[in-house]
Amino acid sequence: MIKILERYIAKTILQAIAVAGFIIVSILFILSLMAEAKSVGVGDYGFLQSVIYVLLRLPSELYHFLPLLTLIGCIVGLSILSSHRELAVMRTAGFSVNRIIFSVLSASLLLILVISVMGEWIGPSLSYKAIMRKENAQHGSEAVTTTAGTWLHIDNNFIHVKSIVDKYYVNGVTRYQFDRNHKLQAVYYANTLVMQNREWLLKDVVKTTFYPDRTKSETYATLPFDLRFNTNLLNAGVLQPSELSLPKLAKFSRYLEQNGLQSSGYRFNFWQRLFQPFASLVMILLAIPFVLSAFNTASMGWRIVMGILTGFAFFMLNELLGQLSIVYQISPFIAALLPPLVFAVLGVGLLRRLIA
Repeated sequence: MIKILERYIAKTILQAIAVAGFIIVSILFILSLMAEAKSVGVGDYGFLQSVIYVLLRLPSELYHFLPLLTLIGCIVGLSILSSHRELAVMRTAGFSVNRIIFSVLSASLLLILVISVMGEWIGPSLSYKAIMRKENAQHGSEAVTTTAGTWLHIDNNFIHVKSIVDKYYVNGVTRYQFDRNHKLQAVYYANTLVMQNREWLLKDVVKTTFYPDRTKSETYATLPFDLRFNTNLLNAGVLQPSELSLPKLAKFSRYLEQNGLQSSGYRFNFWQRLFQPFASLVMILLAIPFVLSAFNTASMGWRIVMGILTGFAFFMLNELLGQLSIVYQISPFIAALLPPLVFAVLGVGLLRRLIA
């Protein structure tokens, strides 16, 4: 009998989370598509490309809202059971609050694991593919981004960039310089290309010049970059945290640290995503007392509003601490752990009062 009740609760919760997920995905799709409208018409980027772009980014976007999704889904599912007096009958029959908590957690845990795998392993690659498609459609004649880096076409030069940290710091730059007859004149390789005093500067440069009968190689500590180009073209290759899996994000954060670059934002994003499943479980713990304790006389709409406000407070605290970790150099680990920890203490406190 207990197993049947547990499966019934689990089924109701999963159905509610699925409905909440469909609603959130629909809202995200519409809002994202509206935001993309301003980019339609730039280069070869049309409406169909914008739809594909939004669809490819949806898994990452949904994963970002996983705590809110589980919170609302659990509140709706438990509210349905409560409004039909099913929870009251279960508790009267000896089905304890602990068994209800276990049923809800067991149902949600599998879903959290599935969405986490999708968000951490499938989402970043799809996000990166979406951005590459968009940037290549908009700037295909001037810049092309591939998995091997970014190519720029400036006058009679083709430039390959291995990785772009931001619009003013570029790694692994190879420049192929041609004459008007399309003959290769020289090849430059620089470890970095940086903007200093409003001028581009190549560092640790090897220049190979091609003559009819010989080649000549020269090395320079620094060399001015004499080509003019729109720095917005580099947006195509800028690595965003949402485009990197957790291992790649950790590796890139270490790279930034080793080169004396700002890495707090990337390290915070790493820890925040690592704690995402824990934060989702915390939201579930909060959903249970919302339905079974002081809010048991409230309507489902009021409970959903309270859930959205709680989720909004969680996201605001997350974003605030993320910015503080960058500006005031607060430990990204502490900044990412604090929001789910605070809400976990709140959830455990409410549950203890409920069980007592």
